[in-house]
Amino acid sequence: MTGERRRDILIVAVFTLLIMAPFWAKAYHIDEPFFLDLARQILRRPGGPLPGGAASDIGAIPWPRINNNPPLLLYLLAGALRATGGGELPMRLAFFPLDLVAALSLYLLAARFLARPLLPTLIVLSSPAYLVNMNHLMTEKLAAAFGFAALYALVRGCDEDSPGWQVASALLLDAALLSKYLAVFLLPVAAFFLWSRGASARRIAGYCGLAVLGLGGFLVRDLATGGAVLRGVGAVSSGAAHAFWSHWSHRTRSFLACAGGCSAGALAWPLLAAPGSRRRTALWAAAAAVAAALFSPWLDLAPGVRIVDRLMGAFFAWGAVCCFAQVLAGSGRVRGGGLWAAWLVSAGVLTFSYWSIMARTVLFLLPPMVFSGAAGLEPRLPRRALTRLYGATLAVTLSLALAVAWVDWRYAGAQKAMAAEVTARYLTQGRRVWCAAHLGLRHYLLESGAREMDGSQASWDRVGRGDVVVSSRTNLRLAPPRRPLLSNVLTLRVDCALPLRLISGWGGEGGFYSSISGFLPFTISREPLEEFVIIEVL
Repeated sequence: MTGERRRDILIVAVFTLLIMAPFWAKAYHIDEPFFLDLARQILRRPGGPLPGGAASDIGAIPWPRINNNPPLLLYLLAGALRATGGGELPMRLAFFPLDLVAALSLYLLAARFLARPLLPTLIVLSSPAYLVNMNHLMTEKLAAAFGFAALYALVRGCDEDSPGWQVASALLLDAALLSKYLAVFLLPVAAFFLWSRGASARRIAGYCGLAVLGLGGFLVRDLATGGAVLRGVGAVSSGAAHAFWSHWSHRTRSFLACAGGCSAGALAWPLLAAPGSRRRTALWAAAAAVAAALFSPWLDLAPGVRIVDRLMGAFFAWGAVCCFAQVLAGSGRVRGGGLWAAWLVSAGVLTFSYWSIMARTVLFLLPPMVFSGAAGLEPRLPRRALTRLYGATLAVTLSLALAVAWVDWRYAGAQKAMAAEVTARYLTQGRRVWCAAHLGLRHYLLESGAREMDGSQASWDRVGRGDVVVSSRTNLRLAPPRRPLLSNVLTLRVDCALPLRLISGWGGEGGFYSSISGFLPFTISREPLEEFVIIEVL
């Protein structure tokens, strides 16, 4: 390894630390409480079967039905909980080595194909989807760390004709599959790369067999004990298929807008890399036509789409189409083009067919988009011009990602702060509090002794005189009670001066965590971050 490579590795490690550490103390958010609940069940029953979910419901969906995840994250979380006590900062710090593995694997993989891999790698790490989601204690963190390391080990093993590196790659891919089923997109990528390097069918089959050995054993065990996990996977797959056929336009909008918005400053690269003005113009026009048609008013699912959201979505989709076309067109012309194209297609298919479009799965599209674009730029731009372009792209991408991460920090913190306020005002006074919300608010309220209600009309039957019901606008729709209740209602809105919203509960299209709330990864809006409702029954 050259001195330049060692220097770059140090820069990647320090950069990863600097962008991740400020958000280590963020309140538990999105699906983190769910995984932490399951990990605590493992601690309570160390020798028992894998828990199927909490003892309560999310809305009308029993938690065991949605615990369709492989087990690796749960056991790592259980170990970290025992070691740290469960505080946000020590827990995220305990998992930081996985962030380093993911970041360094991306750099080492890019270095196999790019002459100047450092800045493209930092651009991927700086994307909004990567910065926000890799700091979460969720399955994507493990899938990225083990999956990216598996691809690097495979490429190195083929370059050096080393069976040891290829076996290591298969084992790392097995770990990725034991972390998240979506990581299966890496299997055809690895098989394609082996085939492109002249590997025999037997060798490819042996690699794939070793890569699925652990996951296969887990699924066989699940089937032998009732098949709860497999039924959960089937339920989610069925829901995703229904959503695709029912709302294909919204799903396509969300997919392209999220891919384009999360790649940020790299959107213009395909136009710079195009070899001739005629081809550049044709690419621009074709992408613009697709975006204009997709975001036209007659494809709206509901009235009231704001013009700023429509224009942002069309712009992001235009950029995504340009980037996708560049990756596919470069499959036979740039170094690593076949790998980047196979990666993009495989990850894109699974991301698009997932139960919802979300930034935490779109992040797996970003490395091939950026690395393929860089491979197209390197032979066309002088070194100084390339450095300026990379620097400008990094500045734009990182600025946007930090802004998005800050808004997300404020949203998560508001859930925890609200739970603390309710605890001090009601629970410590002996009042019975019902939580009609999900995500972080549910986690912190239930930790303090609140009870859970699913937000349905029937759940109001358990609420008595003197009880307090707490709900929020963006993560649960609270149904009215069957009969009028005499009550005091207090509404609290949480604002943020930065006009970006990741989750829209009003008129915006922010759908960073799920396209259910909008077709954009983030929206320019001054709407509240959240609105909490406290209902005191008299």
